[in-house]
Amino acid sequence: MIKIKDISTALSLFEDAAKKHAEATREGDYKTGNKNYNKVIKAVSYLKEQDSIDELLSYLNHDVIGVRLAAATYLLPKHEKKGTEVLEAISKSSDFFSFIAQTTLNEWRKGNLIL
Repeated sequence: MIKIKDISTALSLFEDAAKKHAEATREGDYKTGNKNYNKVIKAVSYLKEQDSIDELLSYLNHDVIGVRLAAATYLLPKHEKKGTEVLEAISKSSDFFSFIAQTTLNEWRKGNLIL
């Protein structure tokens, strides 16, 4: 696995892994999905350790819906309004990920989502 040396590396890892995780989820490839989910978590953990989670804000407008979904989810604790706006927009779409976005919002609002 890639060693994260700086914020730029963490952001690149996040973007690439979120894309691959979304694609694998859409295709039902759980092995690739899980592998890339772990990379997303590693990147997010590094950003949190560096007090740089705000760097994910730039991904809220990403062209890949899976990247937007991941960024919005991990921004909820610090940027709840922006994160929920993106998740609500995804949940109202006809995309495959609408159910995931709605479930994420529901669990966040119930206090069940620990990020």
